[in-house]
Amino acid sequence: MLNDLKELIQIQSTMGEAESGAPFGAGPKAALDKFLEIAARYGFKTHNENGYCGWAEYGEGSGLIGILGHLDVVPAGDGWSHDPYTLVCENGLIMGRGVADDKGPTVAALHALKRIKDSGAKLNNRIRLIVGCNEENGSECIEYYREHCEIPKASFVPDADFPVINSEKGILHLSVLLPADEVLKSDISELKAGLRPNIVPDFCSATVIKGSELFETITALGNSSDVFATPKAAKIIIDNNMRTEDFSAHFFPDKIVLESRGVAGHAMSPEKGENAAIKMITLLNGLTGGKSSALGAAVKYLGAPNPASLLGIAAEDKVSGNLTVNTGIVNYIEGANHVGITLDLRLPVCANHEKVVSNIEKCFNGATVIVNRWSPNLYIPEDSKLVSSLLDAYAETTGGDRKCLYCGGGTYARELPNAVAFGPTFENLETNIHNIDESFPIELFDKLPAIYEAAILKLDKAF
Repeated sequence: MLNDLKELIQIQSTMGEAESGAPFGAGPKAALDKFLEIAARYGFKTHNENGYCGWAEYGEGSGLIGILGHLDVVPAGDGWSHDPYTLVCENGLIMGRGVADDKGPTVAALHALKRIKDSGAKLNNRIRLIVGCNEENGSECIEYYREHCEIPKASFVPDADFPVINSEKGILHLSVLLPADEVLKSDISELKAGLRPNIVPDFCSATVIKGSELFETITALGNSSDVFATPKAAKIIIDNNMRTEDFSAHFFPDKIVLESRGVAGHAMSPEKGENAAIKMITLLNGLTGGKSSALGAAVKYLGAPNPASLLGIAAEDKVSGNLTVNTGIVNYIEGANHVGITLDLRLPVCANHEKVVSNIEKCFNGATVIVNRWSPNLYIPEDSKLVSSLLDAYAETTGGDRKCLYCGGGTYARELPNAVAFGPTFENLETNIHNIDESFPIELFDKLPAIYEAAILKLDKAF
C-alpha cells in the first residue's frame, strides 16, 4: 500500500494549463494515469473519462455503490522538512503532499476493494472507486462524471473525518474588487498573496515605488530589515497583534520590497493559520497613516483570523457550526484600477448566501463583488440507510462511537446524490492538510482498508 502511495505522491498533481486529454493540466493527468495503472495491476476493471476522472470497479451486480477520492493536490508551498513530493516515513508518520488529502485515503480505499476481491466475496452491487482530478479547484471533474456516467445508489468519500460527516457547510467564493485610490497608486506597484482561495496564504509581498511617500517613510526608518524593530513600525505591528520577525524589507536602487510571513492552513478553519496577506495590508495601512481607502476597508472588514463578525455575517447552528471567512488571494499591480481580493466563505445551514453577498457589498461600498462559486450545504440524516451503515462499520471495526459530525470543508459528497464523507482522519488527529509537512500516522493509515472494507460490505447489503 505504501509503495502504491509512493508512486502517486511523487507526481506533482496541482492544477495546470489544460491540454488535450488533460483538462486540468499534465500533473493531474499523470496521477490519474498512474492510479489506473495500479488498479489494473490488481485486476480491476478501469476506465479513463477523458482525463476528467476515472474509475476502478469490482463486481458484476446491476446496482452501483460508489467511493469517491481525488488525486489533485494544493500547491506544496515552502518550508517543508522534506521534499513534499517524496513519501517519507519518519517517527511513525508518513509525510508528503497528498498523504491525507486525498491520495493516501484513495489508495487505502483501493486496497479495501482489493481485500474484498482477494476474498472472493460475492456482492449484490458493483463497487466503483471513482477518482477525480479537480476537487481542489471546484470539482468540475465530478460534475463531468455526473453528466456522462452511471450514478451510484449510495457513495462515501474518504476525504474528511470519522465517524461520519453528514453535514457540510456551503462554500461561497467571492471576488471583491476594491477601487485603487490615489495613495495606493502612488505608493505600491505590486501587492501579491495567495495561490488558491481555499488556502490561508503564508506569504505576501508588496513592492514600494521609489520616490513615493511610503518609500520615503520606510527609508527614514532605516535601510535594512531592522526597520521593523524601530519604534514606529514596531508599534504598528505589535498593536495589531503581529510579530516583527514576520516582516522583512529588501532595499533596491529603484524600489523596496516588503515581505510578510504567516502560517498556511485550510480555509474551513482560517483561525488555525496566520494570514500573511492581512498582515501586510495592516502594516501598509499603518505606514501610510490610514490614508488609503482600499487598505483601510480591507483592514476594517477583513482584519481578523475569521472576520465574519467584522463583515456583519456571523452565523452558527448545531448541525453545521459557524460561518468562516478566509482571505485567500490578494492581487494588485501598477496601473490596475482595483485591488482584487478573493474570499472563501463556509456557510452553515442557517445562513443565506444571497444575504451574505448583500452584506459584503454594503461593507465594501463602491467595490464590485463577484460570485465565483456557490456550492450549497449538504445534510443527510443520521437515521438514513447510508449514514447508519457507515456508523455501524466504523463502530464495529474500531470500537468508536456512533456519532455524526459536521465540517467546513467541501468534499465530493455534495456532487452526487446520497453521499457523505467517511474518514480518513480520526478524532483529534492533526494532519496539516493544505499546510507544510502534511502527514498521517502509519499505524492509523494501516487501519483504513479494514474500515473501508467493512463499509463497502455494509452498503452492499443495505442497497
